Amino acid sequence: MRSTIGTWWDRRLAGGVGGALAGVALAALGWLWHLDRTRVWQTPGLGAPLVLVCAATADSSAGTWLVAVNPECAHCLQALARLAARPRRGLRVGALIVDTPRRPGAATLAALRAAPLWWDARGDWRRRWGHRIYGEVLCFDPRGRYVGTRFAE
Repeated sequence: MRSTIGTWWDRRLAGGVGGALAGVALAALGWLWHLDRTRVWQTPGLGAPLVLVCAATADSSAGTWLVAVNPECAHCLQALARLAARPRRGLRVGALIVDTPRRPGAATLAALRAAPLWWDARGDWRRRWGHRIYGEVLCFDPRGRYVGTRFAE
C-alpha cells in the first residue's frame, strides 16, 4: 500500500514540476517576443549597406519590390518567380539576397533570374531591420524609400 501512495505522489510531483517548467518556458518566450516587438528597428533602404549586384534598366516609376531570398531556399525562389511572372506597370521586381555571408557567385545570380539584385552583405535585413521571413516582399517608392512589407502571393 505504501508503494502505491509513493508512486502516486511521485507522479503528482513530477507533473507539477513539468507544468511549472512549461509555464516558465512559455513566460520566457512571451518576454522575448515582447522585447523583439518593442525594439526600435532601423528603416530599410535601397542604399548602403546593401550591395547592388546586378542593376536593372526596368522602369521603376511605381517603385521597387524586392523579395527576400536565400538562394538555398526553394520557397524563396518560388516566391520570387511568382512575383516576377506577374509584371506590374512601372514596378520593378527584384531580389534581396539575405543570410548569405559570401558574395553570390555567377551560378547563384543566374539561378535567381531577376534584376535588380541586391545583396545584404552585413546581415542588416535580420539584425538591424528586424525582418526574418524568407519570401517577404519589401516595397520601396521610386526614390528608394521603404513604404512597407508584403507577403508573397
